[in-house]
Amino acid sequence: MRLVIAVGIKPQVRPILVAAGASLLGVVLELWVTASAAPPPCSTTENPRSTAYQFRSQMERCEGIKGSRPISALGLWLASFTIGEAQSEPRTQGGEMYRLLVPAGPKTPDVKVKALGSDYQMTPLRLGTPRQGWRPFEWGAGLIQRERISASQLRATALLIQPDGAYQGLPVKFSPAGAYSLVIASNASLPVANVRILGPGSRLVKECSGPTRLESELVCRWDARNLPAGTYRLVARSAEGGGALLNVSLRHNPSWLTR
Repeated sequence: MRLVIAVGIKPQVRPILVAAGASLLGVVLELWVTASAAPPPCSTTENPRSTAYQFRSQMERCEGIKGSRPISALGLWLASFTIGEAQSEPRTQGGEMYRLLVPAGPKTPDVKVKALGSDYQMTPLRLGTPRQGWRPFEWGAGLIQRERISASQLRATALLIQPDGAYQGLPVKFSPAGAYSLVIASNASLPVANVRILGPGSRLVKECSGPTRLESELVCRWDARNLPAGTYRLVARSAEGGGALLNVSLRHNPSWLTR
């Protein structure tokens, strides 16, 4: 008997077709296999007592203190794009938790929560079912409290990869608010000519900063309730030559903001 097996290479369910030899001609069996799920982007050694960045099965997340920071070139990056302030709230089974919401869409963004002045990071591995245009996620506040991290230190981003490989930022909602809070971070002392938010046709809609020397963080509050939904850009230009130090796409919808 001759066995012919065809298996798809993508990590999803694929049929395996088994064709018999001449004596069993016309007999076809369909078997199904499921490829093993990809491992989480953190250590799978789960130790609830450890503060190390690791997989935590309860509430399905990677969370902890990352042991080392990657070496990167000098520059600016979008450290946070949020609505409202993070705040802990009581859990029904005791203790406290944090909650966030991300705009629902056909693609799931890469969500990260970090803390200013700490190597703390939390990465949700599965967002909740969409409700009223948002996908929720909640996680216990135990580790944050153990590290004495205040809610005001928390920063969050939700990034979607675009077909050209660039990223688009979606806001992470902690609580209702009438404006976005953007945090631009720097890993060096950089002279900046201006930091602006531009709309369609490169129209200026928000001046976040004029000439300055950005050494750590710059916070920009953007009230966009009267602006149409669409794609905007956050652009920071260098004071030395005028080139762009930062150019990030941002998604906006006025329905996300409280009136």
